[in-house]
Amino acid sequence: MENIQMKTPDRPATTPVKRKKRVRKPGTKRPLGYRIGITLFIAAIALGAFKLWTCLNVADPHFDYMDATLNGEALVLLNGETARFHPGDRLRIIDISTNICFNRGVRIVSEGMDADSLVYGEVLLSEVLPEKDIYSGYTFRLDIKFKNTLMGYIDLVVEPQVKDWLDRVDRVIDPDRRIDVLKQAQDVFPDERQIKNRLVSEYINQQKWADAARMLEGLVRENPDPESYGDLLDVYEKMQNAIGAVSVLRKMIDLKPDDLDLKIKLADVLESSGRITEAIEVYEALLEGVKGKDLLPVYNSLGYLYAEKGDNDKAISFYLKALDLNKEDANIYDNLSLLYEKTGQKDKANQYLAGVIELRPDSKDDKMKLAGNLLEAGKIQEAEENIGDFLKVHPGSMDAWMLMARIAEKKGDRTALQTAYEKIMGLDPLNSAVMYNLGVMEYDSGNQEKASDYFEKYIISSPDDETARSFLFEIYRTLKKDDLAYREASAIIKLKPDESECWKYIFEYLNKKQRYSDIISIMQEGVETSPKDVSIRKYLIGAYLKTGKENLAITHMKAALELQPKDEEMLMQLARLYEQQNKTGEALDTYKKALEINPENAEAEDAYLRLRLKTIGK
Repeated sequence: MENIQMKTPDRPATTPVKRKKRVRKPGTKRPLGYRIGITLFIAAIALGAFKLWTCLNVADPHFDYMDATLNGEALVLLNGETARFHPGDRLRIIDISTNICFNRGVRIVSEGMDADSLVYGEVLLSEVLPEKDIYSGYTFRLDIKFKNTLMGYIDLVVEPQVKDWLDRVDRVIDPDRRIDVLKQAQDVFPDERQIKNRLVSEYINQQKWADAARMLEGLVRENPDPESYGDLLDVYEKMQNAIGAVSVLRKMIDLKPDDLDLKIKLADVLESSGRITEAIEVYEALLEGVKGKDLLPVYNSLGYLYAEKGDNDKAISFYLKALDLNKEDANIYDNLSLLYEKTGQKDKANQYLAGVIELRPDSKDDKMKLAGNLLEAGKIQEAEENIGDFLKVHPGSMDAWMLMARIAEKKGDRTALQTAYEKIMGLDPLNSAVMYNLGVMEYDSGNQEKASDYFEKYIISSPDDETARSFLFEIYRTLKKDDLAYREASAIIKLKPDESECWKYIFEYLNKKQRYSDIISIMQEGVETSPKDVSIRKYLIGAYLKTGKENLAITHMKAALELQPKDEEMLMQLARLYEQQNKTGEALDTYKKALEINPENAEAEDAYLRLRLKTIGK
């Protein structure tokens, strides 16, 4: 076999050169660093094992704090802490710090709330509230437990803000419902002033004064500030509760003892509620603290109050002081005029009334009053001048012409009086009083026709005026207007049954016309109305005799004789009637009574003897 020479391959240029492994001789020690490292490693393993054992076997587990986020921002909640949140907040639990290894066996427990949901993600707190009620306050306790051992807790309070309730109120349209919502808000925030103030406003807006007063009374007890007292005063005034208003004002004055306006207000309330003496005391106390022109309303008020109390002299003294401060106030002059009039000082009353007129030249009433006062004071000429000047400016003034009529009457000037009455009639054609007066004046002047025109118009408005009808009766009787006179006489006897002249005229008028049945009807009513009036019975008797009703005539003759037993004429008439009826005995008795009254009565004597002989002959 051929020896094939083997070729040695070429060594690559990059072939690494192997290092020789160092061989440690037996008995030689390892380096010091190596030995330290190994020792530390073993110690670490032992320590870790120990820690793991102690971590898993905690003798006293406890909870320190909780890491969370509130609306995306970090938040630490400590063990035992009470944390407050809004229903609109978002909360998430990130970590729980305990002494339990890896929090193994650690859990969160809560009644009324799904606490685990807070661990798994950020939660809107309104979503975990019962029925998602965001307007009530809730407290949830998060218990941190290790297995069944309680390690600690955190209280979560979820409650609305006052603004939430006020916003809710603003969205309510119905007024009564708004009040209900505010009451609910007050239950949630019993001490919140904003809620109470809003409730008071609602009560006031709805004019529920008693409720508003009750709320404000509570507010001023809690905090007696001037603003609340002012609101309570307004409510008391709306309620017209003077007692409450006075009480509040006194308390407000205690808070602001130098406030003059409050004191004046107190006096005004006392005055308006009739507590005059107390009001006077308040105003008089003001006299020391008020100066200059500010005294004017005080003087005026004291003048008025003393006048109301009946102390006119003191009232005058204060009004005079007021007048010294303001001589251009017509009301002060007016008040002084009235007070001087009450005290009987007529001249001073007129003096100050003239001052009123000077300040109020267009005041017709004051000018009229002054003229009237002058007339009452007997200053007729001055009164006439005043009213004359007034009528030049106001010729159509009814009151002025009425006063002018009074002046003319006082002077006895019939021409001026009639002129005044005619002017009044021109202004007021239906003025019954003036119609009557003009009728009387024309009657007295002999102008019967003109007088009757006035009286006829007058009785249209006053049909029961017996005097006016009497004037008409006399006028018509004088003018021979019998039918109209009869009409008035018939009206008068109904108004005044004892008017004998009218009964006589009615009888004569009807008798002349032979209206006997009318006489009987009218006179029967007259007898019933005036049973003791013999004249009316005689008219009735005459009508009965004319109509052949003799028995009825006899009945009324007897009644007339009972009233006037010595009526000789009536006895003779009755005796004749008995004789005509052949009632001899009754005739004899009646003739005898006539003779007893008048023994010289020849007719009665002859008739009596004749009838006596007739009875003897039988």
